[in-house]
Amino acid sequence: MNSSDNKEFRDQLGKFRLESTGPSPAWSHVPESTPDPSTPSRSKRVSTACDFCRKRKKKCDFRYPNCSACTRAGVRCTIPPPGPQVASTSVPRDQLENLQKRVRWLEEVVRRKSGISVVDLATGTPVDGEGDPDWWYQVPAMIAMGGTRPSTSAASMPSPAGSGGSSATAVAPGSETSTGVGAELPNVGEIFRDQLEHRRPSVARPPSAPRVLRLSSFEEAEQMASQYFDSMGYQYPFMSRPEFMAQLRHIYTGGVPSPEMHNAYHIIMAISLLIDSADAARAAEFYHASQETLPLALQNEDLPAVRALLGLALYTMFATSGPSIWHVLGATMRLAISMGLHKARSYASLAEEEMAKRAFWSLYNLDRLIASTLGRPMGIADEDISVSLPRELNDDGTVAPGASAMTIPVQVMRLRRIFSRIYRYLYSNLPRPPAQEVAATLGQFRREVDDWRMAAPVFPSALLYSTSYYDYLYYTTLLLMYRPSARNPTPDATSIVSCGDSSVQVIRSYWDSYSVGKLKWIWLTLSQVYFAGITILWCLEQNARSLRESRPAPWQPDEQMMRRGIQAVVVLLEEFGKRRPGVDRLAETFRHQSTIIFSQMAYQQQQLDQQPPPLPPPQPPTLIPQASTLAPPPAPPVPLAPVLDDVLLVDGSGGMPMIDPQMAEQLFYSYNWFQEEMASYYTL
Repeated sequence: MNSSDNKEFRDQLGKFRLESTGPSPAWSHVPESTPDPSTPSRSKRVSTACDFCRKRKKKCDFRYPNCSACTRAGVRCTIPPPGPQVASTSVPRDQLENLQKRVRWLEEVVRRKSGISVVDLATGTPVDGEGDPDWWYQVPAMIAMGGTRPSTSAASMPSPAGSGGSSATAVAPGSETSTGVGAELPNVGEIFRDQLEHRRPSVARPPSAPRVLRLSSFEEAEQMASQYFDSMGYQYPFMSRPEFMAQLRHIYTGGVPSPEMHNAYHIIMAISLLIDSADAARAAEFYHASQETLPLALQNEDLPAVRALLGLALYTMFATSGPSIWHVLGATMRLAISMGLHKARSYASLAEEEMAKRAFWSLYNLDRLIASTLGRPMGIADEDISVSLPRELNDDGTVAPGASAMTIPVQVMRLRRIFSRIYRYLYSNLPRPPAQEVAATLGQFRREVDDWRMAAPVFPSALLYSTSYYDYLYYTTLLLMYRPSARNPTPDATSIVSCGDSSVQVIRSYWDSYSVGKLKWIWLTLSQVYFAGITILWCLEQNARSLRESRPAPWQPDEQMMRRGIQAVVVLLEEFGKRRPGVDRLAETFRHQSTIIFSQMAYQQQQLDQQPPPLPPPQPPTLIPQASTLAPPPAPPVPLAPVLDDVLLVDGSGGMPMIDPQMAEQLFYSYNWFQEEMASYYTL
């Protein structure tokens, strides 16, 4: 290396030392190489002393990021800017050798990760067009196809001397790691991390003309699209209905859609076919067609990419196969946060701003729903969100509070904000608060939820949908708030009554949909039906416990409505068992629990009826003699076979039923058991 090269390298080394003022990464400290005994020892020289050592005229040991003297003094270690005094200083050979080894190692990492050899490329050479290192957007397609990211074991990756690598973490070639649920999926968060933190400018998506599936006619396609927007569109309005309908007509008149619209068209048609309970094979065909342009739809970090991931998440809610909704939503939330969708900021136009808000709040709604259903943490804290809710705009851009297609979604988003605070307060690992605090907090939450329901506007174009959907969300929120939770495992009488009434209403809502053939046979429906059913059983167990302790029963439900609710759960679970293998075992478990509790209720009622009537008050003595009378015969025993709308729950043997003293605890823990069961079976 000639003198000019040495001077240039020393200047760069000085700049590197000056600019590296952040925390030291794990590999920044490079141990010194072991000197060769045959080589005569020589003193180590540093390029320059830090400012603190220079002022004290002491020798600096040049440790990074702080030298020993600065560390002892508790000051920040700084060096003067590069200049003649730096350029004239020699560089220790061991530092130069270690840096060269690290450069070679990093070049090998780049080659293995991206397939690009950068050894012969000049520094700063663009590499986007060769080997496609920006392959992160292909991850959802890999998830959908069940593919895995090529792994590179520690044993196969050469580690430079002094790089901090440890052989303890190396994996022997050919060894197999243990696999579990979801082990075949790539680590989406790790793949996205570098791209989301070092975003590149958006580029135009390349034109493509893949296959386009079409229904029999444009009228049928328009009907299927309307079915989607009239149901899922009211809950998750991340897709513009006018824009989609215009593109739909363009497709059915022979036009070639853009990659993002190609993906959106096929995934929405697949979801609509599943909602309509049509041919599942046809829906799967549309889904696989959408995957052909998913990598192109996710090429840039923009709204089309967020919408593509949201569509993928909605599909997984209905389909029995596909990627994990938990992984997809996690990747979507990372992308949305990287784009700043959760922050209030300015946009080029009102339309762009509103669509960005709709995409983020749709993601927020899904995140809260899935987290509470699976008992998992939420993807973003409410304190980190500063963006406002979307405006209630008509299709022509005019604001119409209470009378636009965004009326229902905005109202749902308001409830989700309350829902989020309830879930965060009750379902966490924080210490259990005093009972008085819990009662006061739940009372405040109940007032907010009641005010929300009273102020909920009715959208005339979807009158029945808006009112029934509001009621369903209202009662599911109360059920989440009052049922046994981590920080309120023993609810009071008010909570028991609210749990029972809300559960009956939730089941009634699902039964009404089932009666008209519009029930969605998805895992979310299954979980809500089961949660409501076991909550009714828990409330009945609390009644039985109060009676055993000679206290009045806290919940006094309408007997017929309560029994019909239990019967509806039994029927719905049995119907789920015909469509989803494995649910039949769940239905049998619920039926057994119902049998025990209703047998207990019948036995207690029998004991009350057989108790002798209270003695009359003593009569004053009379001179007229009374004729002696015989005691009335005992009443016949009450049969121990309560009939639940022609569903016999006990065998009618007449014997005392075996009551499990831990029934309430078992029902409480069945929430967690069912959440784990759902996540494992449906790969959520």
